[in-house]
Amino acid sequence: MCGIMGYYSFGNTVPDKNKITRMFSLLESRGNDASGFAFIDNNELNVTKAPVRSSALVLGEDWKNLVLPKIMIMHTRLKTQGEPSNNMNNHPLFTKKGLAIVHNGMIYNDKEIFGRKEKRDAEVDSEAILSILASTNHTKSINEKIKKLFDKLEGGFAVASIDKLHPQRMLLIRKDNPLELYYNSVDDIMYFCSEREIMQEALGITKHTKRGFTLGEENYHHFSVNNNHAVILNGDGVEIYKQFFPRRLSWNYTAPVDYITEDEMLAECPYCLESTVYYWGRLFNRCEHCGQAIAEEDIYV
Repeated sequence: MCGIMGYYSFGNTVPDKNKITRMFSLLESRGNDASGFAFIDNNELNVTKAPVRSSALVLGEDWKNLVLPKIMIMHTRLKTQGEPSNNMNNHPLFTKKGLAIVHNGMIYNDKEIFGRKEKRDAEVDSEAILSILASTNHTKSINEKIKKLFDKLEGGFAVASIDKLHPQRMLLIRKDNPLELYYNSVDDIMYFCSEREIMQEALGITKHTKRGFTLGEENYHHFSVNNNHAVILNGDGVEIYKQFFPRRLSWNYTAPVDYITEDEMLAECPYCLESTVYYWGRLFNRCEHCGQAIAEEDIYV
């Protein structure tokens, strides 16, 4: 389980940096082996990442000196394959041409996607997503590349992507892993995150009532990206919101033995019934597929 988050500022207002810092720090509950963020400035992709938890990364000079851009994607990593000590394995992953992604989920056939001949820059399964989105062979549009993700990849993914060749575009994709959005209609900013509760706490979003009637969350409007859907945003807002159809709906998968340590075990999620890693002694455990919180007693049901 990893965490992804970010925002898109459509108008002249950028988010409160203290709130984004808080949200980024809270996101480490989904992974604290590494963290990073990416944005485009002056038509150049800027990426900062390190094998440290996000609450430590925001204490560094890169974050302290940063003036928030209009668009940003961010990630906190829980290690599966690929050691965090090799920073190439940490997110955001990016290409030399300026395409960057953050990913929550697990891709099971990444070795098949690359094959034996294609050189990989890192060892993480998420590289398969980057490879397909960056491909120039046989695909001419972003729609075709997204379709190829659903056609080729086995596993689950919540993905956010930015590209310096299309600096006004942000791509969000959900297959089996949670992806929550909040739009602030006054500030004209869209936020996204793996967990709605993290956004609520960091942004100070609360429900309001009058005479017993729920009036909503003031200027914030919540949306869940539907499963097997992609959202393409540009400077005008939502350009495309489209459903895609996976080639297969599910896979029988057992994590390789070397992925599991003595502090972990494979468990069946009581909500989506998928196989997920349970971490002994961790305060919070969440299913890698559906994002639901799992208590110790749940795995013995």
